Amino acid sequence: MKKTIICVLILTLLGSCAVIPAMATPEITGVRGGYGVAATVVDANGFDWEIELTGAHILQGGITEGAISGSNTTTIRTPIFPPSLGIGKINITVSLIFVIPLIVEERHAFMLGPFVLFMQ
Repeated sequence: MKKTIICVLILTLLGSCAVIPAMATPEITGVRGGYGVAATVVDANGFDWEIELTGAHILQGGITEGAISGSNTTTIRTPIFPPSLGIGKINITVSLIFVIPLIVEERHAFMLGPFVLFMQ
């Protein structure tokens, strides 16, 4: 009986030491303005992304979508041509999507034409 208990304990300890590869947690490390909006994304291979600009006077390019594949660190951005255009205060929402939006970053800024200024 003691040998059986010792064997079960040893197997339990060895089984708990098995290495299981874990999926890295994706994150949005930086959202910045300038000519449009750009965001740096880490460990989000296989995720979809979305940058949404909302405000009273968004004239063009409110939502930009895409998929991430490849490298460990990726920069996602609104298109350079045709650019997103707007005037006034805007809200910026950057989302990483895997069936549902898993990671969401929100910022506020001022938009003048294609330029996103004074991001908070």
